[in-house]
Amino acid sequence: MTWFLSAGDWRSAPVQLFCLPYAGGGASVFRRWQDGLAPDVEVLPVQLPGRENRISENPVFRAADVAYAIAERIRGPYAIYGHSMGGRVGFEVVRELRRAGRPLPLRLYVGGARAPHVSAPSHFDGLSRVADDELLRRLEAGGGLPAGLLEYPELVELLLPLLRADFAQVDDYRYTPEEPLPMPIVAFAGRDDDTVSREHSDGWREHSAAGFTLREIDGGHFFLNERLPELLAAIRADLAAAHADMPTRRLG
Repeated sequence: MTWFLSAGDWRSAPVQLFCLPYAGGGASVFRRWQDGLAPDVEVLPVQLPGRENRISENPVFRAADVAYAIAERIRGPYAIYGHSMGGRVGFEVVRELRRAGRPLPLRLYVGGARAPHVSAPSHFDGLSRVADDELLRRLEAGGGLPAGLLEYPELVELLLPLLRADFAQVDDYRYTPEEPLPMPIVAFAGRDDDTVSREHSDGWREHSAAGFTLREIDGGHFFLNERLPELLAAIRADLAAAHADMPTRRLG
């Protein structure tokens, strides 16, 4: 099985960045990231099952499976970025890695994601339990579907099992308290995000014992599509600083 979408051979880059998509998204969400972070970062978008080149697979997955796949691909300093659903998945992946005694990331980056302990309702909550038409209507209204997708019923039919599995992951998530993570967390929040509030993004500070930063980005919930250069510039600068603190060769 293919867990990662590669944009070429960037093994000479001093840092790896594993990227986890929002609900319903595939690795192609991050297709432009390698160009924006080369040559200092090797970008490894995680291809979760049931989407794109893995569409024939069961879309249900466990954070432990993702953690194992990432652990097998780590070759040195690395970070994790997760957007929306991917933020909480990334958080659970890091906790799985800690339990297994595996190397931990320099940073956990989360974008458009409520802190794990936050249970306040949002626009995308409960979608796994509504009818197909309602699910699609609310997703489209919230910007969670590619423009024009609903004009292709065959494609929609292929995507519905994936959407239901991912939103079940969102709806069924229950936070279990553990010790805060031993690396800094950087949370990115869209200034116009009406799904995840600034307060809910700021809640991530409770989950790091090594420092927290909240950075606001112009745009809505999917600012990673709307304001990508700004987002990548912030990640590049922060990763450079993180890597410069290590007693190894420096980034950039």
